[in-house]
Amino acid sequence: MGQSSLKILVNGTRLLTPLTGIGSYIRHLFSAMQRIPEADLYMFYGTRLEKGVRLPSDSSRARLQIGYKLFLKVLPRPRFFRQMAEQAMFRYHTQKLSKEAIYHEPNYLPLVYKGPIVLTVCDMSCFDHPEAHPKERVDLMQRHLPRSLELADHIIVISNATKLALKRWFDVADTRMTVTYLAADLRFMPRTSSALAPILSGLGLTPSEFILSVGTLEPRKNLEVLFAAFSGLPAVLRKRFPLVVAGMSGWNNEALIMSAKALINRGELRFLGYVPDDLMPALYSGAAVFCYPSRYEGFGLPALEAMASGVPVITSNQTSLPEVVGSAGLMTDPDDVTGLRERLQQLLEDRVYAHTLAQLGLQQAKTFSWERCAKETFSVYEKVRNISMRT
Repeated sequence: MGQSSLKILVNGTRLLTPLTGIGSYIRHLFSAMQRIPEADLYMFYGTRLEKGVRLPSDSSRARLQIGYKLFLKVLPRPRFFRQMAEQAMFRYHTQKLSKEAIYHEPNYLPLVYKGPIVLTVCDMSCFDHPEAHPKERVDLMQRHLPRSLELADHIIVISNATKLALKRWFDVADTRMTVTYLAADLRFMPRTSSALAPILSGLGLTPSEFILSVGTLEPRKNLEVLFAAFSGLPAVLRKRFPLVVAGMSGWNNEALIMSAKALINRGELRFLGYVPDDLMPALYSGAAVFCYPSRYEGFGLPALEAMASGVPVITSNQTSLPEVVGSAGLMTDPDDVTGLRERLQQLLEDRVYAHTLAQLGLQQAKTFSWERCAKETFSVYEKVRNISMRT
């Protein structure tokens, strides 16, 4: 590396679990970052430090997840012991880097580090909507995030909505925050029915003959309202376009599952559970409509991935989603069951309009890129380095 290179230390442990929001952010951001010649990347994976980005396979993630669940059952206070072990390994592996590397923590709460720290805050839902999270998670964030914000040399947020929430809760100065928008990976693109059919058949689906929603099954995703809206569609549409939900089981979803019983029993609703990452592009592209009525998002990447896949999008008009979707999708109030039903019916019955909306979505998706996100993030590192060199 030349003299202009910049050592960057990243906590990449979320790559070791099934890829949800933060894991996907780490994967795409730092895969793009390592194409910047001046970026000298080091990734911490819980028990080791590696140069460059390595993406574990879905099978290895699954094995680690099984091991972690066993760990939770066997040890008393397992999360405490896991945190202590992770901190000890982090200190051991990074002691030689602490004087020269900028540490980027993508997951809110940084490990103890003696050098400069950049922090990513994706959303403030534990503060804005604590009822939508387990009490343990809310307590953890409310206890530790204020101190983390103080320690950070700079804070990256992924939407203006999150920036405003940080200002509202902690009066963080604008000069300490930078907005870097996420993007859809280039794998998400329109695909022909002939290309999709053999892939989707393995999931029991037919191209352009299902409604898709993606996300962890938890309260803030607002799926109960989606189920109520879908139930109000004419029976012929429910039969022709079943509702498909892809995502891991999350917290407090018993009432959600109960609300779906009738639809499941009629074969009009299917829960796919966690879908392997390599199948997601085909799943998005094969949908007739993508519906994402979330009450609260830091960014709302699934809506952007659906638009990049050439699928018309319906989403809520809350938090960051208007920033992402713009005028290229249909939006409703998250409590407006009738409005959501009407928009679903409109797109399912008027396929010419659905195609027009899909084309607008494709153009909107092109305004976001991981390359730009990586360059803007790297500029934050350079700013932090320059400040630390002057102090």
